[in-house]
Amino acid sequence: MKNNPPGAAERKPRILIVKLSAVGDVVHALPALHALRRHLPNAHIGWVAHPGPANLLEGHPEIDELILLPRRPSQYGGWKGFARLVRDLRSDKPGWDWAFDMQGLTKSGLVALISGARERVGFGDKNSRELNPLLINHRIPTISRQVIQKNIELLQPLGVPPDQPAEAILPCSPEDTDYVNRWLVNAGLLGQRLLVLDPFAGWETKLWPVGHWTALAATARDTLGLRPLIFHGPEERPRAAQLVEMIPGAVLPPETTLRQYVALLRQCAAAMVAADTGPMHIAASQGVPVVALYGPSDPDRNSPVFANARFTTLQDETQPCAGTFARKCPHHEPGQCMATLTPEMVSEALAGLLKAK
Repeated sequence: MKNNPPGAAERKPRILIVKLSAVGDVVHALPALHALRRHLPNAHIGWVAHPGPANLLEGHPEIDELILLPRRPSQYGGWKGFARLVRDLRSDKPGWDWAFDMQGLTKSGLVALISGARERVGFGDKNSRELNPLLINHRIPTISRQVIQKNIELLQPLGVPPDQPAEAILPCSPEDTDYVNRWLVNAGLLGQRLLVLDPFAGWETKLWPVGHWTALAATARDTLGLRPLIFHGPEERPRAAQLVEMIPGAVLPPETTLRQYVALLRQCAAAMVAADTGPMHIAASQGVPVVALYGPSDPDRNSPVFANARFTTLQDETQPCAGTFARKCPHHEPGQCMATLTPEMVSEALAGLLKAK
């Protein structure tokens, strides 16, 4: 970075974080944002994200500028839309000093390049994929295998210490909280603590058998006194409603944005059970006790090691697909990769977490 002439006011460094998706990946990058803001409190920090995950970043107290990138080129609105996106990335002068690519893909590398940042920083290992190594000009070797820590280590060129608590700030507005509280009042649940169950996932290899979910819900209700709430995304609501009908006393929450989901957790979540998904990582980052079920992903890399997290990870390492990150499994039928994790194992882990509270 250039030095200012004698007597000139020091210019705030302008730093762009490129972390486009998915929800869990964005949450994994929040501790890096917090570390960056603590180290450089006067910096101008921007973030480029896809719509959807970007909802978590709206109104974030540590972000000065949020730039939305359409998920697909067809959504840009033609060349005019693409030109408008370029202007959004480059409109503020004197421009970005640094762009930190925490996604490691061709698309994210192109965003960093288009931003005009003089220093484009990315991973110096296999986390820089596709054409990404050709689009960044600083490849940083990271030591940790854990993804949250790797994101913090990427900030080394700015002198950000890597050995600090992985704090993740997730804002929700008073309107978000009011929305949740109105639902709780109408449902007669205000003041109750619920067990949040998320039986859905974007990968078929991360699904736990339906019978296991119903058995776990019954055990948690009868032995722990926890009423189950079946969390879901917008497209999953019909299946969530079917599952609620199968579980006596289960609750179907209202449709929520991601920030309203954060409010929901804060208002009524006693604990959560889920696979390695974005909603699970959000819950762990907010201190909700979590039992995380791992099949094809790797808990050594993807566990929710946030500063205030309280979690237990379960994985059957004897399965041939364990830790392979396979979205489709050649060894199991869809939804069966984690079937050997029994409801009894999960309820025991849940009871242990709540007892240690």
